[in-house]
Formats: sequence, structure tokens, C-alpha cells
Amino acid sequence: MPTIKELVDELEAEINNGGLDQYFFNSAGDYTEETIQALVKIGAKHTAEIVKKAASKFPGGMPPKNRDARQEILENISPESDAFEEFDDEFLAYEDDLASLVSGYEG
Repeated sequence: MPTIKELVDELEAEINNGGLDQYFFNSAGDYTEETIQALVKIGAKHTAEIVKKAASKFPGGMPPKNRDARQEILENISPESDAFEEFDDEFLAYEDDLASLVSGYEG
């Protein structure tokens, strides 16, 4: 299981590189639920809400942990890789200072 720092760093790297679509497509998306929990723990509640809203586009409200299953669903909900653009924009506004919150977290 990745650390809180690893979860948040992966989320940030994937979104900065290719958005939430890429995050869910790649192996980082295996840990969506854990990443949301990590964001809440460090106090990044706004960012946690963004990821939750994006995850809710998947059946059952959370993407499958299995990458192949998740990618198959992703093909249907985001065939043009643009289903999460509004959430990408929200994330990239950086209302939560993720670096400071991660470094200041004592857990």
C-alpha cells in the first residue's frame, strides 16, 4: 500500500500530465478510494471532493481496483478522454496546497 505522500504525488502527477482520465486509466487509479481518504486525512477536503465527484461517474460511485475492468468502463464513460475536464480544471486551480498539507501531515 502506498504512503499518503505517494498517493497524493501520483494523483498530482497524473492529473498534471493528462488529467483525471489518465489517472483512472493508469495504475494510480487502483488506489482511488485510498487517495480520497488520504486527501481527507491531510485536510485537502476540496481536492478530495473533486476526486470523489469524478469517481462517481463510474458505476457504483467508485472505479474498480482492477485496471483492465476500469479501463473498459472508462472507454464507455469517456470515449473522447474528455469526461473529466471540468474536474481537471477544478483540480488545477489548486484550492488546497497539497505540498504543504502533505509535508505538514503527522500520521
